[in-house]
Amino acid sequence: MKKVAGIKIGVSGIRGLVGITLSAENIVNFARAFATLIRGGKVAIGTDSRPSGDFIKSAVESGLIFSGITPINLGIVSTPTLAIYIKEKKLDGGIIITASHNPEEWNGLKFLNSEGIFLSPFKIQNLVDIYHQRGFILPENNFFHKTIDEQDSFGIHMSKIYGIIDKDMIKKRNFKIVMDTGGGAGSFFSKIFLENLNCQVTMINDKVGKKFPRAPEPIPKNIKGCSKIMKEGQFDIGFAQDPDADRLAIIDENGVVLGGDMTLAVLLSGYLSRKKGSTIVVNQSTSRVVEYVASTQDVKVLKSAVGEINVVEMMKNSGAIAGGEGNGGIIIPEVHYCRDSFTGMGIMLDTMARSKKKVSEITSIMPKYYRIKKKIPFSMSGAQKVISLLKEEYKDADTLDGIRIDKQDYWFHIRPSNTEPVLRIVAEGNTKQIYTIIEDIEKKILSK
Repeated sequence: MKKVAGIKIGVSGIRGLVGITLSAENIVNFARAFATLIRGGKVAIGTDSRPSGDFIKSAVESGLIFSGITPINLGIVSTPTLAIYIKEKKLDGGIIITASHNPEEWNGLKFLNSEGIFLSPFKIQNLVDIYHQRGFILPENNFFHKTIDEQDSFGIHMSKIYGIIDKDMIKKRNFKIVMDTGGGAGSFFSKIFLENLNCQVTMINDKVGKKFPRAPEPIPKNIKGCSKIMKEGQFDIGFAQDPDADRLAIIDENGVVLGGDMTLAVLLSGYLSRKKGSTIVVNQSTSRVVEYVASTQDVKVLKSAVGEINVVEMMKNSGAIAGGEGNGGIIIPEVHYCRDSFTGMGIMLDTMARSKKKVSEITSIMPKYYRIKKKIPFSMSGAQKVISLLKEEYKDADTLDGIRIDKQDYWFHIRPSNTEPVLRIVAEGNTKQIYTIIEDIEKKILSK
């Protein structure tokens, strides 16, 4: 794929440092390239809560309008909200302005097709080619459309989720919840979503401003504040989101953060217990705890390359009933083919209401593994070179996405990141021996 200087391009769209690598010019031109790719119509635009969102949205709108598109402005919304809105309103595509879990100095564009699904790697390549060639379409008869503002896109999203859970049963439980939105898009919607289910909600980190109130990725080290409140109070569950609210973390009643893989496993377990199917899809970096869940429900697990669109495409091709990635990003086709923290929250409350169990009781039966995640700084070309050398060494590796080695007691996965200039290593094992194995692999990588 051709490069754009300083911008990270992949299946998650484009990302860069605002005003440094992500400039007004390349934002406008990527919007024009997208308009050229889809050839006219109406396109939904939304942003997460980053302070650069409005500036970038203005540039996106300009690029779309100058290419004959009518922009539909949803304002600050979650990524799944925009995705669902595109599908339900039969639009021609969408652009969500977000850098997901990256810090606030980053921002980017994620592009969605008329089904409300992210562009495939092939379509992303087409988009980048159009960007470089500058063969942009122009409005017919020099007619420029105006932006249309939409006020209630989340209402559509919310009703889709309420349709797959038992609202009345949940309401009877009157759950007490700590909600950590991390200053992201969920700050505007999570409380109303939960209060409509008769939950008592304590909001934290919900102020939106120039800085995120905590590091944006909802991983254990970043959501200690939520964990502390859970330990000190009488709450049933805690939830934490990333800035565009497609990822979810669950905190149990004792303040224990489940982590993304366990969150996904618990959600899949609850959903599969009442919705039968034959197949689920996760990515190659996802924990074996999901395979345990699948075995209890007699469901087959397929593994895609990392990246939401890769999971979604395999789900659609296989007719999978559910899927997701090990960052708490569950995907339920009944709602939409996208990762969705709100769907995750709804399923979790439904599971607790039906089972009458605490979160810790639900997780107590899940197997526990030693798990390692590391990232090593590398340029894109450097990362690809390392992967090529490792493929020569590990002849038995699965090479769908970097290299993955599976053994009886452990597995590891090494791949170039889709969102950062790093090489990612994920490993998991039954014993602490996995730490030594990964130390040796890390030394090998750094020596190449």
